[in-house]
Amino acid sequence: MNQNMKINRSFISWLPYLVFFIASFIYFGFFGNYIFFYQEKSSLFIFSLDFLRENLHQPGGFLIWLGKFFSTFYYHPLAGALILTSVLTLNTVLVSKIFNTLRGQQSGVIPFLIGASLFYLQTDYRFLLFNNLGLLLQLALFWFVIRYLLFLKGWAPVILAPLCIYATGGFAWVFLLITTFYLIFDKENKGWIRIIALWCLCFITFYISKEYFFFQSGKSLLTFPFSDQNTGSQQILFLSVTGIISVVPLISKIRFRLPYKFRISEFYISLITSALLIIILVITGSYRYDKKAKQYFYVENLFYQNKFNEVIAFNTLNPPSNSLTIFFNNIALCETDKLDDMLFHFLQSPDGKTLFLKWDMVGEVLNRGGYFYYEIGMINEAHRWAFENMVIKGHSPEGLKMLIRTELINGNYEVASRYINILKKTLFYKNEAKSFEILLFNDAAVNSDKELGEKRQNKVENDFFSITDDPYINIEMILASDSLNRKAFEYNVAFMLLKKNLKGIALALPEFEKFGFTRLPVHVEEAALALAASNKGNLPDLGNLHISNDTELRWNQYLSVLKLYNNDIRSAEPTLKRRFGDTFWYYVFFR
Repeated sequence: MNQNMKINRSFISWLPYLVFFIASFIYFGFFGNYIFFYQEKSSLFIFSLDFLRENLHQPGGFLIWLGKFFSTFYYHPLAGALILTSVLTLNTVLVSKIFNTLRGQQSGVIPFLIGASLFYLQTDYRFLLFNNLGLLLQLALFWFVIRYLLFLKGWAPVILAPLCIYATGGFAWVFLLITTFYLIFDKENKGWIRIIALWCLCFITFYISKEYFFFQSGKSLLTFPFSDQNTGSQQILFLSVTGIISVVPLISKIRFRLPYKFRISEFYISLITSALLIIILVITGSYRYDKKAKQYFYVENLFYQNKFNEVIAFNTLNPPSNSLTIFFNNIALCETDKLDDMLFHFLQSPDGKTLFLKWDMVGEVLNRGGYFYYEIGMINEAHRWAFENMVIKGHSPEGLKMLIRTELINGNYEVASRYINILKKTLFYKNEAKSFEILLFNDAAVNSDKELGEKRQNKVENDFFSITDDPYINIEMILASDSLNRKAFEYNVAFMLLKKNLKGIALALPEFEKFGFTRLPVHVEEAALALAASNKGNLPDLGNLHISNDTELRWNQYLSVLKLYNNDIRSAEPTLKRRFGDTFWYYVFFR
């Protein structure tokens, strides 16, 4: 009987934590799983001692290493949800354990307030895992000290402080502050002596680190790896949460005693807390769910797998407004020879920003913009973008694979083998590394590879300085020296369509046959008919190609709608958008 009561009481006390874990797992496993794709693709954990040494170059590096290790399992979203939810729940449990140890009873509010706040922060895909791991290590160390190292009479945190600073860097401030507030109330062991010793030792550790070991700036040593960028621009909220955690010993001394008639049983407290948690997490998850980001990362994932038709199909059903999504979609259109057929089926930027990206060393452009150059055969430029991104941000799975591809295409097999050896030391990319390894020192194998062989064949051989601030100039220079680069030609025509350059399109019309076209792309046909309308019905020179009957029929229907509205463009716009919104004709008049 007593045993059953103990089990029931234990279950009741753990129910809110179980609810928090399950609710968090459901959100991150099935709704916010795009977070895992972004973070897994942003870094690469390499199983080697060299990689560990690289990450121990300054205090806090171990925390980065640990975050990358766990993030590598984000490759499988459900595994990522399990890891992330466990970290969030452990943070919540440890705060509760610390309260229980400090004042002999649990706090039903503060731990879950902190847990819900960390859940809110983590719903931003840019909030990296090491932030929560940093807090977890501080809480675990402090709880271990006050629970199991009491025989050292307050000297344990002083002894462990340098190790904590080296392992977690700027996150050690949490341990130092929470320990300081704890020692303030330790009058029995003269806690003020330990406080002085603690901060003197920290100052000495900081001074020696700065002057003799790590040669980092003072700011870096005090804050790394914490940064606004790695917290998803949520610096103030995150600092607020860490501030609350840092003063937990102080908060534990505050007691509120409710009148007896307002007191409720532990069972009802647990139920109410669990219900409130569900409500808070559901509201937070609904508010923070980023549908646009999820769609973008889904498209990016398909793109990396070369599933170009699936990229186009998904974006057709879910019209994107994100410029990076459209950028990848345009490459997919070019890969499937549909760029100038379906360009205006999707929202486009008139200045060409959805066709190609300008060089930008900050943000998400650098590790994506090179795919445009890879597409049009500028292999060296694609390599440069991937290499610069590696130098600035470290290895990433797709960045490393791009470096391997470009080196194989260029025949630089020795360099490619070094990159492949790195990829072989990862957990989930070994098979891809092996497939690349087969191609080493084998020109025939590279030439016969479906992707790399085509890229090698269409590689731009002429030497010129690429203009990253105005990518269109690179297309012009390619076509000036390589008259058969079909993909560069398609992009050139697409840009002229975006710029409404009818004169340039007229000059390009006789060239389509030379590039292997057996028919004119749909939007080019539409432009040709628009040109004819401004030239008394006379079509420009089309070479041996002709306008399809379907396009002529739609053109006549377009003119009929205009005539119905007495050629009043403004009045006709709603009808034209509904029936011809995906045409060059609509774009010319209304974009």
